[in-house]
Amino acid sequence: MNACRVPSPTDFPGRDELEELLATILPIEWIDAARAGDVEAIVDFNDTIDRRGVVHAIGRAGWVAPHYEREHGGRGLSTEMAQRALSLLHSWGVPVTPSGSGLALAAPTIQQWSSEETKRHLLPPLLSGDERWCQLFSEPGSGSDLASLATTAVRDGDEWVVNGQKVWTTFGQSSERAMLLARTDPDQIKHKGITYFGLDMKSPGVEVRPLVNMAGQHEFFEVFLSDVRVPDIDRISPRGEGWSATQSTLGAERFALSGLAQKKRKSSDEILGGKPYLEIEQFARTLGQNLPASARHQLVRAAVNDRVLALSIDRARDSRAAGRAGGSEGSLTKIAKAASNQRLQEIAMDIRGLAATAWEISDSDAAEWVTQFLRTRANSIEGGTSEIQRNIIGERVLGLPREPDAYKGLAWRDVPR
Repeated sequence: MNACRVPSPTDFPGRDELEELLATILPIEWIDAARAGDVEAIVDFNDTIDRRGVVHAIGRAGWVAPHYEREHGGRGLSTEMAQRALSLLHSWGVPVTPSGSGLALAAPTIQQWSSEETKRHLLPPLLSGDERWCQLFSEPGSGSDLASLATTAVRDGDEWVVNGQKVWTTFGQSSERAMLLARTDPDQIKHKGITYFGLDMKSPGVEVRPLVNMAGQHEFFEVFLSDVRVPDIDRISPRGEGWSATQSTLGAERFALSGLAQKKRKSSDEILGGKPYLEIEQFARTLGQNLPASARHQLVRAAVNDRVLALSIDRARDSRAAGRAGGSEGSLTKIAKAASNQRLQEIAMDIRGLAATAWEISDSDAAEWVTQFLRTRANSIEGGTSEIQRNIIGERVLGLPREPDAYKGLAWRDVPR
């Protein structure tokens, strides 16, 4: 295909191969629409295909993360060439993100911290979408102090035996792998005795139980680990350096939840939940003169805030794309995104009035508005609470003193719990 094409500034190694692959997995109408730049048609086609099947095909050929080495599941392209390849896929509207949190959170952590053997073992099935990943960090007794976690991993030959409980696990019921933090040395201070693993969720001793959130959704799960055996090849970080590796994951998570990694919102299924602004504005317009002046003012203020936040996100994204190290942008925009989204949903409830309080059982649209409002109450908690993010900004950006810690320097086993 295109064997005689004149090279252009958008070419990259393997472009012909990629286009040939796309021609085999996408409808011919999609290919025609992509080449014609018909965005609306491409969006419609996305609802008719096997998205996971497409991602698998793209991933197995190394195009989900083309800047990764071939033996790690990529194409071994330079950053610039990889960006060209991903730009082509994006312009064609091709889904390239595997389900779960593996690509955004686990992959960069593995790439930075793991041994070569572990990279070759864990990355290819992650990047192909064959293995979906979830996150086993939070624990019932740890609260926002993640480093105080009590799940243990004890070395037994070439394996680790894990016992403990995790909570608030998204995708827990459908994931094949998990990012797992466990305490491997209780005689060290809490930050030093943690090791990071890639747990096989199908291992004996792993029990997943659903939790129901206030919106009635089975979004989160709790996971019980009873004498679960984890091969040492699944150890992502060096022993005792799990907390340092965790910072890579948490930074990526704040990046995702801040909106830095998101495109324009198109529907209420965005990662944070909630109705998008344009849908709320559209409903407000249907009320005409019945829309109170106070609601109009609130909508204008929300639109301005949304625009300012979008500009801040674009600036931070461009900075990262230029190769500059990320600073406090993730924490700053994560706080702002959570507050903005929650306030927007409150405005939506005010505008709907009594329709947000009671509705006919058959009115699924009204129920969806309230469900989305309730879901967004978690925005200031998930991915690191807004209070924790403010601490990070205060200490690392503003240089404010850390909060007093009466147990600083004590071994984990000596800290009261």
